[in-house]
Amino acid sequence: ARGVRFERYDGFEQDERGINRGGGPYIAWFKDPAGNLLSVLQER
Repeated sequence: ARGVRFERYDGFEQDERGINRGGGPYIAWFKDPAGNLLSVLQER
């Protein structure tokens, strides 16, 4: 995650890096330079 800061949201269990490792796929949210909200997913 070099150069990317993951967003944090209330109501989601996120680790110290901002990754949600709940019951589904791992997911993290971030904003691009234009302010668009994007996410990355990793299936388990």
